[in-house]
Amino acid sequence: MSARRLILGVDGGGSKTAACIAEVDADGEIIELGKGFGGPSNVRAIGPAHAEINLEVAIDEARRSSGTEGEPLQYAVLALAGSALPDVQAVISSWAMRQQLAATVDVVSDAEPVLAAGSRDGKGIALIVGTGSVAVGKDAGGQQTMTGGWGHWFGDTGSGYDLGRRALSAVADAVDGIGPETALVERVLERLLTDNPREILQRLGQHQDIRREIAALAPVLLHAAEAGDDVAKSIVAEAAGSTAKLVMATAKKLGFSADVPLAIAGGIICSNAMYRELLLDKLQQLGTEPSTVSVIREPVVGSLMMARDRLLAAGAA
Repeated sequence: MSARRLILGVDGGGSKTAACIAEVDADGEIIELGKGFGGPSNVRAIGPAHAEINLEVAIDEARRSSGTEGEPLQYAVLALAGSALPDVQAVISSWAMRQQLAATVDVVSDAEPVLAAGSRDGKGIALIVGTGSVAVGKDAGGQQTMTGGWGHWFGDTGSGYDLGRRALSAVADAVDGIGPETALVERVLERLLTDNPREILQRLGQHQDIRREIAALAPVLLHAAEAGDDVAKSIVAEAAGSTAKLVMATAKKLGFSADVPLAIAGGIICSNAMYRELLLDKLQQLGTEPSTVSVIREPVVGSLMMARDRLLAAGAA
């Protein structure tokens, strides 16, 4: 009896990591066998050691739940935030080799599986708005470009981190009396379990990953905007405008027409309809309207599709 053709797909971001093991059947169909989850695996944000541990946790759980422990994996696609950079790719590739993870391992940007899942011919733009933000585009000839993805120190516009940071700034300004009053004061303090605004820094500092904790305030801001708070609404509108510019810049670099396919992923944009609607409104104002908009709630499926396609292509070569 021949061995099963097993593949691994991983989607790792600034908040969590998802891993999925699947079998590629005789017809080339993907049969999902088991999933696993771990903490963030963005090497740039949390460092190689913690990223590797979280990858191991997610993949080990996927192995156990799929019942494939001990069976060899033919192909793995690891799509991780920040992994477009060569040094990050080298770190993860080295780890995968030490782990003997699979016969072939590809480390790619976390936006590539989003595009793979949203556009079968691979042409279009993928926009991720989660803890961070980035847009990746690919034309029919395979040329690819990236916009954003600079990280939270001076980038990630419109992301969960950006929303959380802006919410904290609005709270500080309101408390100091140099900005408008906002319901964000009460909502943020409640989220951080304090009634003293001067304890905000202390509360955030209790956590190892402060960036992640600030990003976790994004839902508080979004809920306040949905409830009608003017300050929150203004922040969300600005954020949606920032991500619309990522899409537009990507389209311009590749010479796309106004009706380019758009695939979106990430906890912020997938979980909030208001944000998505604002994004599409901003794109229309900028002169474009995507031909299709695909909401990719599980980008790890795109990683599996990439692994399957590359495995079959290698077998046909």
